[in-house]
Amino acid sequence: MMKSGGISMFLESFINQKIQIKLKNFPEHLTGQMTGIYDPDAWYLVKLMKTESLGIWVENPCHKRVKIQEEDGTVIPEDKQKEEECTTNVLIRWEYISSVITFPAETTIGVDKKAKLIGFRP
Repeated sequence: MMKSGGISMFLESFINQKIQIKLKNFPEHLTGQMTGIYDPDAWYLVKLMKTESLGIWVENPCHKRVKIQEEDGTVIPEDKQKEEECTTNVLIRWEYISSVITFPAETTIGVDKKAKLIGFRP
């Protein structure tokens, strides 16, 4: 059986590409807008950003946030605050990943019937 270090090394050749992942024992408190994972029992088609010993970093292209403060510390008045969509990277720990599918021969792939896109509500 390959340990997470071996899987991580194998997956490095798929950085910035789409892979499919199946989750297991994904904590309920991590589902929702912050991670972009709304149905932890589904397969997810994700863009792999980085691999490491703790897990994989994947892109959530639909993270929503409300900016309440500027970088210099200036508070944004509540009537000027608005929701914005931004791309984030999310760490999914190995302990929550049961399976990974890679597509070595394909440069662009669509979503198959069984997979969901991370960040998009079902």
